[in-house]
Amino acid sequence: MVLIACAALAVAGESGVAKENAPEEDFQRYSVVPILGYTEETEFQVGVMALLFLKSDEAAGKVPEIGLTAYGSTRGQLQLQLEPYYYMFHDRVSIWGLLKYQDWVAGYYGRGNDPDIDVFTNFNRKKFQFGTKVESRVGLPSTLKYGIEVHAEYTEIDFEQGEIEDLPDEHSGWRNGVGYLFGFDSRDNINWTRHGFLVQWQQMFYSDRLGDYTFDVESLDLRVYSSLSKTTTTAVGFLWQRADGDVPFDMLAGPDGICRFRGVESLYFGDNQAVIMQAELRQYIWWRLGAHFFFEGGKSGRYFSELVRNDWHRSIGAGALLGLNLKQTLFARADISWVDFDHLGLSFYVRQAF
Repeated sequence: MVLIACAALAVAGESGVAKENAPEEDFQRYSVVPILGYTEETEFQVGVMALLFLKSDEAAGKVPEIGLTAYGSTRGQLQLQLEPYYYMFHDRVSIWGLLKYQDWVAGYYGRGNDPDIDVFTNFNRKKFQFGTKVESRVGLPSTLKYGIEVHAEYTEIDFEQGEIEDLPDEHSGWRNGVGYLFGFDSRDNINWTRHGFLVQWQQMFYSDRLGDYTFDVESLDLRVYSSLSKTTTTAVGFLWQRADGDVPFDMLAGPDGICRFRGVESLYFGDNQAVIMQAELRQYIWWRLGAHFFFEGGKSGRYFSELVRNDWHRSIGAGALLGLNLKQTLFARADISWVDFDHLGLSFYVRQAF
């Protein structure tokens, strides 16, 4: 990693502190973030993140938004993503959607907790993905929620010649599934949480009756947030994942490299089970600028007993935050991490990591 640059353009809300009763003409309609970066995985990477904000049907309601991400690299990688969020019934129902196309070159480091960063085999992945998640608090106290999620994906994977000879099955074809979630959620804001808790259990079931493969994945997500001052927040997270059945190698339990254990390729260490722990200090500085410092640990294993015995991967890092919509406390971030105190990683995304 050597470079990342970004900037934001907005039609309103330029002040550092958003006003509670901003006039109608101050409503911010969009933000645009151009990005230039370099990593060993992508080489030079160029892209843009854009957000379109829609006026809420209620005066104090959450603002619906439509996100568009497009980026490519000099390594021949391309990703296009459309991501809408919408809220209904006094914000007691939220709807998230995803439409993504990916033509990507990535590295396969083998299965398990002990990869060698210098030993890998590249694979080409073309993926078209659709997903939607509906969360609701209707009929329950405001801190409890339930929901359903639908995942539909067609993937083509081809391995290149490389240093790893024991390659998994590509699992090209349809991976279609449906799942549910239950949770306790007392967060005051999902974009920049200053205080609250999240406890969420989720299961997804994939079937060869819906697609080409049968497997299931589940996760337990625990988070705690606390305010040290008006502009300083601490966040602590714990994630346990499990995958069972005829699981595609790129859907095993492990880090995603963007939100959970940042700065590594997706599933740099992955297996049937994984656990990831995170701690972060977030600081708003001035205008649209902020920063954070974080520590992350993670490991994977085929069985729970193996997961417990395996060594931790560790990472420390820092990131820059750029306000896209201050009234909604929505920030873009660029993170630099020192993975296993051995190599550097870079990630960027809209919203906080967790």
